[in-house]
Amino acid sequence: MAASLTLNSGHRIPQVALGTSRISADNLKITIKRALDIGYRHIDTAFWYGNEAVIGEALQEWLRSSNLSRQDVYVTTKLHQAYMKGHAVGPALDESLRRLRVDYVDLYLIHTPCAAKELDTYPENKPARPPETDFISVDLRETWKAMEDTVFNGKARSIGVSSFNSKQLDYICEGARIQPAVNQVEVHARLPQRKLHDYCKSRNILLQAFCPLGSPNFAGPIFVNKIQSSDNLLKHPVILKIANKYKRTVGQILLRNLTQRGIAVVPKSENPQRMEDNLNIFSFSLSDEDMNKVNELDNGERRFIFTWLKNHPDYPFHEEF
Repeated sequence: MAASLTLNSGHRIPQVALGTSRISADNLKITIKRALDIGYRHIDTAFWYGNEAVIGEALQEWLRSSNLSRQDVYVTTKLHQAYMKGHAVGPALDESLRRLRVDYVDLYLIHTPCAAKELDTYPENKPARPPETDFISVDLRETWKAMEDTVFNGKARSIGVSSFNSKQLDYICEGARIQPAVNQVEVHARLPQRKLHDYCKSRNILLQAFCPLGSPNFAGPIFVNKIQSSDNLLKHPVILKIANKYKRTVGQILLRNLTQRGIAVVPKSENPQRMEDNLNIFSFSLSDEDMNKVNELDNGERRFIFTWLKNHPDYPFHEEF
């Protein structure tokens, strides 16, 4: 069972979540049930992943076969960029709730600061990436006000953002009725996000890491180049040596480094043994010396650069942090 952290909303969040963004459709349902059997109590999804309905079905089937209830499983989903205008936020969450077969989500995130032209419908499968001609700029305070309303009406317990920089967070925090509880961003040993982490801590916002292992095996149109072999953290000699010292997997070392920094993590795996390993990281601690060795691997290598959004007026990565 993962440790949990207290958010600024007062709710607790399991520090390890199962990421579901690229789990194959054929294997998703069994993976969700297996994760819950192993002890995962936090499932991370998004409207954009196109898998909320399958996750909802798997969750309800698992709950009926267990002695647990809805409140025992933490569910995160995210607002798609096509529904960021104020009037569209609530209905978009209602659609996610319908697909997930739940009355509320524990955490609702704005998936990106980069809004797109509103869709007339809710695609049943993963929505296509919007063309550049569909990019629009929506006042993030307008979106945030509607996000706050999802808390007031009981449909979200906590709210936050994903891939926001510090200036964008400053903008929505000023005058907000509810402060963002979480900023989910890319964080790993090559991109430890120390400045953004310090900023979030100053505002009592939890930093949550997607891509916590560096996504060494994934390359696609959101990347500039495929990862170089020297940047594959799962094969890096420093991590391999530390893993051997602690008799742990390299993935466990990378995840433990982040959780010891007070960061929540969202590793993705369909492999039963790796799923279990990724969860079982709280029975040991890295020494200060070994934490520093991992920290020294920082080279600022961002994997998820979202090249197709670079010309968006709210693209977040033009800023330092």
